[in-house]
Amino acid sequence: MNYLYKIVLSFFLFLSVSGLKSQTYNCNLYGSITTVDGDIYKGPIRWNDEEVFLTDIFNSQKIENPYLKYLGNKDRSGNDYKRSNRWFNDEASQSSRYARKFECRFGDIKSLSVTGYESVNLELNTGKFINLSGGSNDLGNSVWILDHELGLIKVAWNRIDLVNFFTPDVQATESFGDPIYGKITSTIGEFEGFIQWDHDERLLSDKLDGRSKDGDVNIPFDRIKKIQKTKYGSLISLSSGREFELKNSNDVTSQNRGIIVTISGVGRIDFTWKHFLSLELLPIPKGKINCYSEFKKTERLYGKVTTTKNDVYEGVIVYDLDEAMDSEILNGLNDNLEFSVPFKNIKKIEPKSYDYCLIELKTGENLYLGDQTDVSSTNAGVIVFKGENEYQLIKWTNIKLIEFM
Repeated sequence: MNYLYKIVLSFFLFLSVSGLKSQTYNCNLYGSITTVDGDIYKGPIRWNDEEVFLTDIFNSQKIENPYLKYLGNKDRSGNDYKRSNRWFNDEASQSSRYARKFECRFGDIKSLSVTGYESVNLELNTGKFINLSGGSNDLGNSVWILDHELGLIKVAWNRIDLVNFFTPDVQATESFGDPIYGKITSTIGEFEGFIQWDHDERLLSDKLDGRSKDGDVNIPFDRIKKIQKTKYGSLISLSSGREFELKNSNDVTSQNRGIIVTISGVGRIDFTWKHFLSLELLPIPKGKINCYSEFKKTERLYGKVTTTKNDVYEGVIVYDLDEAMDSEILNGLNDNLEFSVPFKNIKKIEPKSYDYCLIELKTGENLYLGDQTDVSSTNAGVIVFKGENEYQLIKWTNIKLIEFM
């Protein structure tokens, strides 16, 4: 979407104090695992060998959509299903058409009850439950826990009954490690936050792989000062001052799956190798050592919807006939950069055409996002509940502005 390329975010969150010393990050996943036999393990948690922080995202698929019943016998164009397309006559087919993925940050989850081989009953921190199945490798794999007495245990999915997340009474003495933090320089600007390299490495103890002119090397991120893209690989500068050009690995070439930066108050941005120029590793600023303030109690989406005819409807909002909680996540693209923004960070959504929207964040920053269901004409529309039995279903093409309150 080249017409979106003009949007450059001004998230230049530079350190206000230079030379900050590294400090222990205390936003790690923590909780307990109860097995099918009733055994309980307690300590820091890692989701298989991937997600380990409260800001990491849990992905799955909703089993059912309770808001389909509000469509009645009409499709999004106001046509009767039986007249417009026989395909819609089948309830399962209708559910398939409006099937949506589910995403939220681990910090918004209270518990996960395993209900099947790849299914769970997820409890948000409000006590609301959502049945989920499949959709990603977040279901069906082992869950790791650093038990306070036994050490690391990798509990198989079929042995898990319940995973509870909570804040420890005192900071855990053990963890899976501290996160990678740094400043990405890209073709559209500079962005500072927590880093996932190649969609994989996220801890300072993780290693960057590549081949130097003298052989294979594996460099822990805590020894790296800067990674700079070159024509055929990457120039790696170490904190000691040594430099190596590395090639022949998906960590350091165009085979890289993407560099994700997580920014407080915004969400996640997934940079392709095409946009990436360099990464400078930095100490974590003092103000970002603790992220618990980001995970306030989940609320229902509430706000005002103004139509293209300037009618205004205020009430509880269901977005895209699916997202109903502010812990859920809006997805969109900007010139192949993928943005994942929690609704609790969004102030306004203004459709600009069939293919993209202006998203105003509560921080005051603006994003132009498109090409995905949440922010394009494939959006199923918005329901505004004005009372228990009073609601308004508004087609996406009739929406002028959505303001969250």
